[in-house]
Formats: sequence, C-alpha cells, structure tokens
Amino acid sequence: ERVHFQQEQMVAELKDLRDKGLFTEREIKIIIERRTQFETALVRRVAKKADFLRYLQYEMGLERLRRLRADRLGRLAHPGLKGPHTVSDHSIVKRQYAIYERAVKKFKDDVPLWVEYIKCARREGASGLVGRICARGLAMHPLSAPLYILAAAHELENNHSPEAARALLQRGVRMNGESVSLWCEYVKMELSYIESMRRRWQVL
Repeated sequence: ERVHFQQEQMVAELKDLRDKGLFTEREIKIIIERRTQFETALVRRVAKKADFLRYLQYEMGLERLRRLRADRLGRLAHPGLKGPHTVSDHSIVKRQYAIYERAVKKFKDDVPLWVEYIKCARREGASGLVGRICARGLAMHPLSAPLYILAAAHELENNHSPEAARALLQRGVRMNGESVSLWCEYVKMELSYIESMRRRWQVL
C-alpha cells in the first residue's frame, strides 16, 4: 500500500518531466521501476540504512541529470519561452528530503545520517529546513560535535547571527568539553568575535 501511494505521488512530476522533454517515455518507465524497487526495499520488515542511502544516491543522480538537461534546453530556448516554474523543478529534491526524513525517523541514533541530511538541505539552499533539522538533531544528540558545528555555521552564514553561532558553540563545549573539533571551532569563533568588536570600537 505504501509503495502504491508513492507511485501515485510520482504521476504529476513524471508527466511534467516528459512534457518538458527532459526525459523520454522509456526513461520515465525506468524511473518508475527503479523507484518501485527502492520503495519496496524500504517497506520490508527490516529496512537497512544502506537501502535508504542507495535510494538517495539514485535520486541525487537523477536530479543532477535533470538539471543538466534543463540547463541545456534553457540555453537552446529563447529567453522568453522558458515559462514559469512547474512541479518537476523541485520534486526530486523534495523526494530526497522525504527519504531523509524517513531515514532519520528509523535511525534516530545515527548522527552521520543527520549530518548528511543537513548538508543536503544546505546544498539546496533550504535555509529554514537546515535550521529545523539542526534543532531536531541536537535535541536527539546533545553531545554531538558535528551537529553543533553545522548548526553554528548555519547561524553564522545563513542567518548572519554571530551571537547565535557563538552561543551554540559555547553550549557545545559545555556539553562536550573533550571534543577537539568543537574547541577549535569555538576558539575561531571567539577570535572572530573579538575582531568584530575591535572594529566596532574603532568606528565608534
């Protein structure tokens, strides 16, 4: 039943990919077959992490191919003929997020999986999603140095909030004082913070 539901969810997306000329009818059938195989593996009694990772790898490759073809067709088309965004522009990436969601729910204790989910969302520029994943990941793993570092980087680079980034790293070193990587990031952050304050004082 779950597999059938996922197949139904593909219909509009795959039709759009075909109508745009990004994938042929034969390629669409292959996509359906491969996704059905992956979904079947995920709903079996004991799905493995490797099943999720293989599915994700396939979807990421599919998205790279879609973007290459869309870019090529875009260059060939008249600028005024590109048209508005449609369902297939973001559907494959959204599917990746959905697979990651299912994976981290099943393997809650797997920190590297949370890290990869965050990195995927960062690559796609999904700032709001990155923040939510970081918060959930840290709630599950309050001692995880990689999650603190990623969360702090997100606050600094995406939210432009050095104060929030600094607070996260301070919390991280309090929770996990033996982590060399956390201390290194914290020291870099402190030096950067001191430098920014020095510049502010010079202006004043």
